Amino acid sequence: MNEERKTNQTIENTGDGGGQLVFLPYKNGYVLKQYRGTGTAVVIPPQIEDRKVLSVERKAFLSCKTVRSITLPDTIEELGDWAFAHMEQLRIITVPQHALQRGKELFLGCRRLREIVLNGTEEEKTLRVSQGIGRMLALAVTILHDYFLFDPTNVGENEWVKRWDEKLLGLIALDDLDGFEELWTCGEEDYEGKDYDIKSYPVEKRKMKLRVVYFRLLHPYKLSEEVKNTLKEYLSRHTKGTDAPEAWELIVEEHRNELDYFRIFAEADCITKENFTDLLEDIKDSDAEIKAFLLRYKQEHFAGQDAFTVFDLMW
Repeated sequence: MNEERKTNQTIENTGDGGGQLVFLPYKNGYVLKQYRGTGTAVVIPPQIEDRKVLSVERKAFLSCKTVRSITLPDTIEELGDWAFAHMEQLRIITVPQHALQRGKELFLGCRRLREIVLNGTEEEKTLRVSQGIGRMLALAVTILHDYFLFDPTNVGENEWVKRWDEKLLGLIALDDLDGFEELWTCGEEDYEGKDYDIKSYPVEKRKMKLRVVYFRLLHPYKLSEEVKNTLKEYLSRHTKGTDAPEAWELIVEEHRNELDYFRIFAEADCITKENFTDLLEDIKDSDAEIKAFLLRYKQEHFAGQDAFTVFDLMW
């Protein structure tokens, strides 16, 4: 290796917000050693001069506090241990659609990661968005904790989807206090932004599970009837009027004007004669479309109810 190839290469990040990317010679190309800066978007170039960028070094982005998106080039072949760990603001990362040599816990602590996008044509990426594939990938490594699913070569295949759903069923079957003792022992100060006392922990744990359940029912890509029915039954166990009504509370708190969530809630038989009045009261400040949906549901499913309920929807 000549002296030129022994030296580091530092180039300016072309993404939003600037910063610098530090590269080292690696094999017949370069490895990204570290990102320096406070930008929000990082775009890694496919090559430096005439040599390809082949790898992201272990801990290259460890604890970067400002980066919200990263784009990896198709030349990347390896991702080192903890490459993106504890990136508190990371929302989206674009990765190559080919086999990757992957280190451990790549996205450890990336609780806000929303989507892992597989590179490809715009048509391919649009289709995956509609199927929810990118979100499924992100959930696989952040919530389901299964890096086997982080494999761009078989994402979306039948066996991949089957494994993903099995992991989801395993998640909702876990005791709601699972992990509490470990959290307390480690001295963590919060869980999902809430105080971690023994009362709030299981509530937040159920809401975390329910967010994933709602997502899966809203994106039923290759979802079997058996799994769908299990997810619906889980929702119904947490409807308004139960001891743990987080399926409803989550809608009111985060999706009160999103009709699709109400439809999923209704399809899971979460609207009953007993809780209907309380549901209506809880969403009295929501959009008229939402109120009208509940009224229609009552008219279609609960015959003989008070005809004057329609007036309640107007206040």
